Amino acid sequence: MPGGTLKPNRYIKSDLKSHRILWEDERPDRWPYLKMLRETSNLKEFYPEINPYVEAYKVRENTWAMFQESMDGAGDLWMYLINGPEKALLIDTGFGVGDLKGLVQHLIGDKDKEIIVANTHHHYDHAYGNAQFDKCYCHQDEEYSMRYRAMNPHIWDYLFDENGKNIYTEFDRADLITYKDYELIPIPSGYIFDLGDGYEVEAMPIRAHSAGQCAYLDKHNHTLFTGDIGGAGRSYPGDPCAENCTIETMWRDVQYVVSRLDEIEGLFPGHGMLDVSSVMLKNQLEALDRIMEDPKNADSIKKMVRNGEEMVQYAMNIRHGSTIKYNLSNVYRRTPYRR
Repeated sequence: MPGGTLKPNRYIKSDLKSHRILWEDERPDRWPYLKMLRETSNLKEFYPEINPYVEAYKVRENTWAMFQESMDGAGDLWMYLINGPEKALLIDTGFGVGDLKGLVQHLIGDKDKEIIVANTHHHYDHAYGNAQFDKCYCHQDEEYSMRYRAMNPHIWDYLFDENGKNIYTEFDRADLITYKDYELIPIPSGYIFDLGDGYEVEAMPIRAHSAGQCAYLDKHNHTLFTGDIGGAGRSYPGDPCAENCTIETMWRDVQYVVSRLDEIEGLFPGHGMLDVSSVMLKNQLEALDRIMEDPKNADSIKKMVRNGEEMVQYAMNIRHGSTIKYNLSNVYRRTPYRR
C-alpha cells in the first residue's frame, strides 16, 4: 500500500464518479491550485455521460489537459490531448477506468480522426488505459518496462482486496476497460509525430524516473509535456536500459532540453500544476548539478521502507519547485550515456 492516510485532505468539490478511500499526504503547493482550477475555472469541460472519471481543461486552442483521480492512493494525474490538423495525439492514458477514447473523440469532434497514443512511461497512472487503443508508442528504452509491467490482463488486480473491494479509490469495477493486446511501437529520441500540415511533436527523453521516461515537445504551441521527472526510479530484472534510472542520465537529458529552452514556453507535467514556466528546467538542472558534484550533501536525508526494504532517501530541492529524490546507489552510471 503506498504511503498515505485514511484522513481526507481538505475538500475540493468534485463531480467525478470516483471517491478516494486512501489519500496521499496533502501537498501545500498543489492543493490550492487544484481547488481553484477544479471549482472555479471556466476552462473545465466535464461530460459524465461519456466518461464520469475525467475532467478536461482546454489549455490551448487545440490542447486539453485531462484530470483523473489516482486510483491507487498516489498522486492525481494529467493526460494530454493535442488536436492536430489531420491527426490527434494523446499523451498518456491514465488508469483505464472509463471511456477515454470516447471522450477524446468528443473533444476533437471527429470519430474518424486518427488518434496517436504516446506514453511518457509505463507506470499504472500513465499507461493502463492503453488497451482501449490498437497501438501505442513509447521511447525505445521503455519498451522492456512496458512489456514487463503494463501489458497483461492482471494489471488492475492490485486495486482490489481478496473480496473484490476497492482498496484505494471507490469506482465501479464494471467501468474498467477490457484488456486486449495492442501493438507497442518503440521510438528513438528525436522521433517526430506529424499531425498534418507540418504540425510536429518531438520525443525528448528525460529519463531516470523510469528507463525510458519521455517528454513530448509540441513545436507549434511551444509546450513540453514532461511526464514524471522528479527523481531516479527503479528498473526491473533483466532490463537492458536499467542504468537509465540514474541521476546522471537525467542530468544529461535535462542538459539537452535546457539547450533548446528557447523553443519551450510552458511545461505540462504528469502531476501537479499546469503551464509551468520553462525556467523550472534550469532550476532542475541546477539541483542536478549539485547532486552530481556531491550526492551526500542533500537538502534532506531520511530513512524509509519501500517494498519491504529499508533504504535511505536523499532529496535535493529545486529552486521555486519541488525536489529530486534519489539514493546513493542510483546517482552515477556504470555504462556510457546514450541519448
